[in-house]
Parts: sequence; structure tokens; C-alpha cells
Amino acid sequence: MNQIIRFLKISRNQWRWMAAGIVLGVVVVIANTLLMAVSGWFIASMAVSGSSGAAFNYFFPSASIRFLAIARTVGRYAERLVTHEATFRILAELRVWLFKRFEPLAPACLERYADGDVAGRLRADVDALETLYLKFVAPLAVGIISIITGVAFLACFSLPSALSMLFFLTIAGIGLPLVISRISEQPGRQAAQLSAALRNKVTEGLQGVEELILLGAVDRQAAVVDDLSEKLVAAQERLGRINAFSLGGMVLLAGSGVVSVLVAATTQVAAHQIPPPNLVMLLLFSAALFEAAGLLPSALYLLPVARESASRIFELADAPVPVPDTPVSGAVPFDNGISFTNVSASYFPGVPVLHTISLTVPPGGCLVLTGPSGSGKSLIVEILLRFRTYEGNITVGGIEISDLAKDAVHDLIAAVPQRPHLFNGTIRDNVMLGNVLADEEQLHRALYDSGLDAWVASLPDGLATQVGINGSAVSGGEGRRIALARALLKNAPILLLDEPTEGLDAATEREVISRLQSRIRDAKETTMLIVSHRPACLTLGDSVIRL
Repeated sequence: MNQIIRFLKISRNQWRWMAAGIVLGVVVVIANTLLMAVSGWFIASMAVSGSSGAAFNYFFPSASIRFLAIARTVGRYAERLVTHEATFRILAELRVWLFKRFEPLAPACLERYADGDVAGRLRADVDALETLYLKFVAPLAVGIISIITGVAFLACFSLPSALSMLFFLTIAGIGLPLVISRISEQPGRQAAQLSAALRNKVTEGLQGVEELILLGAVDRQAAVVDDLSEKLVAAQERLGRINAFSLGGMVLLAGSGVVSVLVAATTQVAAHQIPPPNLVMLLLFSAALFEAAGLLPSALYLLPVARESASRIFELADAPVPVPDTPVSGAVPFDNGISFTNVSASYFPGVPVLHTISLTVPPGGCLVLTGPSGSGKSLIVEILLRFRTYEGNITVGGIEISDLAKDAVHDLIAAVPQRPHLFNGTIRDNVMLGNVLADEEQLHRALYDSGLDAWVASLPDGLATQVGINGSAVSGGEGRRIALARALLKNAPILLLDEPTEGLDAATEREVISRLQSRIRDAKETTMLIVSHRPACLTLGDSVIRL
């Protein structure tokens, strides 16, 4: 239950909506049970009055029936509206909370998980948690409150009937749900795990479909997906059979409860302790009251799946932050020079990559790092972006970079990473992320310096062209130049370029290099660090260091 309690704490800002949904649910159950009770009593009383000739005022009960019918209908609609609004608000708040937890984990922590796994936790697992309020918390609260209220109502008319109903309601509301929860624990957890694994395999297959085709491994990947799908369906079928058992048990207990009320109330009628119309009222009220008890097994039946999803979410959300942020300090770099002194770092503990590296990039200078793959070129860029920890000293403008808040560092730096990400939007949307306040002149200058101007002009939709999911609608070289334009548009004091011409043909690479050289000459105050193994990029630097 720890996950449930934590979920409620995260969702506490929506407690008004949650409470309103529960209150409306109780109102609906009470209106429904009273409608059945009053209707039965009214019909029976009219029959007794007709046979005995006694006077009977039918105006009040008939008005009550109309009121309860309207209250049940309106209440049911309002309850659906409010509980779903509460659910959507909770999910939105949970996603924001989760994204804030995930953001500091990138990339050092999240790279240990498959892309589909992270996306699945952020989307599908969060969606699964809607059951925690909509199908667990709210039904559980409504059921318990309604059962207590209903038994108290029965006790006002017939204590033996109330005690017999309490017995069967306890079995239906506590005993049966506990049994259902216990036997659905394993298949529920298995269904959640298989669903996550299936999402991962499908995502991997879609992302690597070209490699799978080239290697002739499409059928093997499809077989893995089919196997996971069959196992998931089997687990879901087991859950379905358990739910059917739960529904059957509820019907049996409901019938037994009504029979027990019939026996107890008939005895009291025979002893002239209660009037005969009350017998009908108690029977119909008892039958309707089991609607509230029926909410409990269904709620606990879905709990294992939601709890497994919550565990997956909180497992990642509680992961230690690889590079803790620094509280905002008053220290301000006096320039944009970069200095590394005896710096050592690695991607994983115990696997060193950089050993006591020392280098300096003066303010306004341009340094090119080259060397074989795995020598630590990209690691240096990630350290400067505060994505990795390090040993030694790294200063920007004389201030240790670890003493600067991450936001302050990111304000100082514009970067093109080794694998730049393009969002599913237009070219303009992706470039403008660098500086949302940039004007058209600045935008077109960034497009020109990145060698995109002629290509964009040739497109029918120009800057409004969609780049697709992860840049799938553009080539790798075009996507990299879009990322380069985005970084140039930011116009930050420090510019980090990791393989800026990767994926470009020779002619386009020469054009981009020429324009970057012109920009470097014009932007004399911008400090640049370029990572590349391509000979053409070496001409951009004032100096070149080979790792």
C-alpha cells in the first residue's frame, strides 16, 4: 500500500476533485437504494390500503420517488464527469512530477534503460495509474461509506435484518476482495511486466527496422513480439477469469443476503414487530445495497496491475541524481574561457575514459578535439553540460563549473550533441527552440550559417515542413544541420559542437565549414569547442588536440 499512499500524496492538490467524486458516488448509491426501498414500500402500502380500505397519502412517496430518480440520474452523470476530471488532473500532475524527476537523470542514469522502457513508464505506466483513483480509491471509499450507511438504515427498521446483511456484506466487501486480490497478484504483476516488455520490443523493432531488414532478422524479431503478445494475452485471460469468479461470487452472496433478510424480516412480520410493507422495502433495499459491495472486488482486482506500474514509475523516479544540482550562488564567470586541470572521468564506475586531462580554451578561442572513438571527446562535452561527474578542476571564466547551477551553465552554453534530437514539429519549431525571441533576420542568419537556407527554400512548405518523429522525415545530415541552426540561434557565449558535419556529403560539408569559419571570425567573443574526427573540421580551430 506504500505506492498507493505515495500516489495520493503526489495527487493531494486535486483532493477537492477527488473528494467531490467520492461524495457524488455515495449520493448515487444512496439514491439508488432508497429509490428501490421507497418504490417497494409504496407499492406494498398501496396494495394493503386497497385491500383493507384504509386511507393512504400517496403524494409524499410518489414525490420522493421522482426526486430520487432524478437525483440518481443527475448524480450518476455528475459523478462520471467529476471522477474523470479528477483522473485527468491527477495524471497531468503526475506526468509533470515524473518529468521533473526524469530530467536530472538524463543522460547518465536514463541511458541504462531502453528508449521504449523510459517512454513506457512516462506514458503507459502513468495511464495505468488512472485505475488507482478512478477504479480503486473512489470505488473503495464509496463502497465502504455506502455499506456503513446502508446497514445503519436497515438497523433503524430491523436489527436482525441489518446483522444478517452485515455478515454477507462483510464477506462480499472484505473476504471476497481479499481472495481476489491474492489470486490476481501474480497474473496482474505478470501482465504489467509483459506489457512493458512488449512495448520495449515493439519500439526497438520500429527504431531498428532498417538494421533488422539488412540482417534478415525481421522474422526473429516478429517471433519475439508474438511470443510476448501471447503471454500477455494469457495473463489477461487469467485476470478475466478471476474477474468472472468475482462477479459470480458477488451474485451468490447478494442472493444469500437477500434470502437472509427475507427470513429475518418475515419472522418479525409474523410477530407483528414490523408492518408487512416494510418487508418489501427491506428486501429491495438489501438487493440494491449490494451494488456498493460490488465495487470492492472490482477495485482490488485491478490493484496488482496498478501497483506494478506504480513500482516501475517510482523505481526510476527514486534513482539517485548522477550530477546533483548546485544551489544558486552569486558567483558569475568574468569571461567565457574554459580550463581543464587534471580532469578524470568515466561513463561507468570502474571504467575510466579520461585520465588527468588538462586543456585550455581562451575566451573567444576555438579548440578542436579529435581522436578515435571511445577516447573521451564526447565525454568532455557532456561534462561541460553538467551531465557527468568528474575529478579535478574545470572552470568557466575562473569559476568552478560544479559551483554553478545547471540552469546557469545551460544559459552559457549552446550545444549540438552527438545524437541531436528533433521534436515532431516543423523546421521552424525545432530551430526556434534555441531562442524563442529571435527575429526573422536572426533565424535566417542561423539557417545560412548552418547551410540550410538553400534546402529550406527548395521545400514546398519551407520552414513549415514537418520533420517527423525523431526527425524521421529528414535525412541524418539535414537533421544535424537543423540542430546546428538551433544552437547558432541561441548565440550563447560558449558553443559546443560534437561532430557538426557528420552525415554530410563532401560538397555540403565544405559549404558548412566555410560558413562556420566566417561566423567564427565575426563572433570573436564566442568560445568554441568542436569534437570531430573529420579532417575538414580541423581547419576551424585555433588549435587541435588529439586524444
